[in-house]
Amino acid sequence: MKNIILALEGKSLSYYVGGDPEKPTVICFHGLAGSSLYSFAQLANQLKEHFHLILIDQPGHGKSSPFEKEKDYTFSSLAKWYEKVFEFLQLNEFYLIGHSWGADVALHYAKQYPSKVKGVILLDGGFTFPVFQEEMTFQKAYNGWSTYMDNHAKFTSWREVVDEFKGYTKAWNTIHEQSLSSIFIKKVKYELISSKFTILSIIKAFFNEPFTSTYTHIKSPLLLVHATEPQELDEARNKGIAQIKQEIKNASIVSMENTGHMLQWDKPKEVGDEIIKWVQKN
Repeated sequence: MKNIILALEGKSLSYYVGGDPEKPTVICFHGLAGSSLYSFAQLANQLKEHFHLILIDQPGHGKSSPFEKEKDYTFSSLAKWYEKVFEFLQLNEFYLIGHSWGADVALHYAKQYPSKVKGVILLDGGFTFPVFQEEMTFQKAYNGWSTYMDNHAKFTSWREVVDEFKGYTKAWNTIHEQSLSSIFIKKVKYELISSKFTILSIIKAFFNEPFTSTYTHIKSPLLLVHATEPQELDEARNKGIAQIKQEIKNASIVSMENTGHMLQWDKPKEVGDEIIKWVQKN
């Protein structure tokens, strides 16, 4: 895929373009502390013959500039930022795919700019955290990420990085290992590119603008593909799915068996097939 760096309002936004430009456009938003390649490199291989793909490094992630103000990471502000980006790129109709944090971004954009969104695809996001994970209070989430960034997000060797991230999937391969370089930078140690400020600003956004505030505003069809592991989250999943079905008129739910949160790593072909089938149907 071709990497393009867009300069807009003093910021750099990195994105990757690939696939068939004659096919429907699909814009992909990755998750917290990730990058477009980290989240979607393998899934893009499954989708490239069917779509015109735009994989975005969200602000403060990958090669994209961070924001300096906490308020710029709110979901409502991010939606306005992306509207400026899409207008600059002359993108008028498209599907949105969001994984994890990116699912919330997709929902909030679709809430504010429904006329441009042909469909929203949520990959294990935008339906449980934090609203239905009752044990995950703001203080617990905020302190947990703060401690992680201070004490655990730095590695002395690349092998340590790889060994840590291997545990995120049952289907580790060279594509995943190569994509890790897009979320780390080598200083004294290997550190996440995303700063503590960026991460904690986004954690606040999850609680201040919950995904449930978007549901009644979603006018396009919606597909949720969700993981089934760990089973401890089943109650939260069921609550989120029930609310989606109640408040979003045209919603489809797919349970991807034997997958964790990085379900597009665990089963890229199966996830890709579900997306292709759903877009063709809608």
